[in-house]
Amino acid sequence: MLDRLYQKVILEHNKAPNNFGSMADATHSARGTDALCGDDIQMWLRVTERTIEKAQFSGEACAVTKACASMLTEWLEGRGVDEILPAFEAFQALMDDADRPPVEALGQLNHLRSVGAFPARRANAYLPWKTVLEAMQIPSGLT
Repeated sequence: MLDRLYQKVILEHNKAPNNFGSMADATHSARGTDALCGDDIQMWLRVTERTIEKAQFSGEACAVTKACASMLTEWLEGRGVDEILPAFEAFQALMDDADRPPVEALGQLNHLRSVGAFPARRANAYLPWKTVLEAMQIPSGLT
């Protein structure tokens, strides 16, 4: 079952994450932590006229968090700010039901749906999302 969690795509994003590093010209940023597993990430966004032009992340995190942050930064670029919360809600639905069909709008983020089979690891997949929502000051309902 662990092979489902750490599938090839997750391992690849963990080993060579996309958009890793700080962003000097970020307009929005937030730090997300998970004391239980030691994740500590910073999400950086450059937003112009309600469109995310660039997204990056930095910090130390487990494979699931790092892979999610990597995929999420790719997904965010070129998206409208108003797309973030509905996409997060669709992502949460995937976590709740790993057998649910992929959500086309989420692209690569669908690879993380297998994490939903491990309730203790869902927080790792949610952390980058929660941090972006915090940076954009969008209430998510998650604590």
